[in-house]
Amino acid sequence: MAAKLRVGLIGAGDISQYHLAAWHKTEHAVVVAVCDRDATRAGARAGEFGIPAVYSDAAAMFAAEKLDAVDIATWRETHVELTRLAATHGVHVLCQKPLAPTLTEAESLAAEVGGRIRLMVNENRRFAPHFRAIRRWIDEGRVGPVRQCVSTMHRSGFIKDANGRRPAVERAPFMAREPRLMIAETLIHQLDVLRFLLGDMTMIAARTLRTEPDMPGETLATLMLETGTGAPVVIAGSFVAPGFGTAVSDRIEIIGTHASVILDGRGIELRGAATERIAVDYGAAYQACFDAGIAHFVERLRANLPFETGPDDNLRTLKLVEDAYALAARGQSANFLS
Repeated sequence: MAAKLRVGLIGAGDISQYHLAAWHKTEHAVVVAVCDRDATRAGARAGEFGIPAVYSDAAAMFAAEKLDAVDIATWRETHVELTRLAATHGVHVLCQKPLAPTLTEAESLAAEVGGRIRLMVNENRRFAPHFRAIRRWIDEGRVGPVRQCVSTMHRSGFIKDANGRRPAVERAPFMAREPRLMIAETLIHQLDVLRFLLGDMTMIAARTLRTEPDMPGETLATLMLETGTGAPVVIAGSFVAPGFGTAVSDRIEIIGTHASVILDGRGIELRGAATERIAVDYGAAYQACFDAGIAHFVERLRANLPFETGPDDNLRTLKLVEDAYALAARGQSANFLS
């Protein structure tokens, strides 16, 4: 493998700035091209990071550039087509979550490209330093067997402001047209993080609520799962929570036999015979999880080692997402239009 991986980035939306900042820090890779359907946007993002080549067509980028890897940072409906295109050119892929819009599509894609290229799903939140610290506490036996977990995520980003605009939609316009929103776009992160911390889980029940008449997707959801040892896990989220900010505002409580772990707006705390608290700068941690995830991709690709969030792992998270929507539909989840 080349001394430095030649990387192309597809997608120059808001999230791409975090991807490129992370790539800029890697010693063994360099982004040589940015591609976006909006050539002006691609050019602006490339200019910010001194990237020489700009494309508005992914096929043209693959044909013109000798790439080792591509970072797909586009909306979910494009992931299958772009990953297939990369595989056709023998280019390894780091794909923004989820691998595909549905579990069936993701399973088919993983089988199709497996053995032809290396593929990692960018479930980067689990790489955040505070989640790695919680996992370390669990692995060290300081928490003990987990008896219960509750995770909540409340934001106000889909509440209209005085000008009738939704901050979350202004930042990511595709969200306004997503029929699968709260679970598939956001709670998928919480599902992946809790799988990382607690192991694989089974979806027991789910309820969703659609509150915005001009948007097709659910804006609230509550999920109930259980771990392999039968410990109950509840995940609840809202995009329309008055009084909350628009940024990540998770709270997680993990109750073990020896100690409890609390994640709140200030940081993480281990509460037991001895208390340990780690303050967290969540703004810095947000970039840090991109840094660590992309560094992991480069390291494992160069060493030909398995990715922590390879297709097999992501398929297990997507299975929980599919099960949640199926259970929500069976429970006749409500549409309260205001």
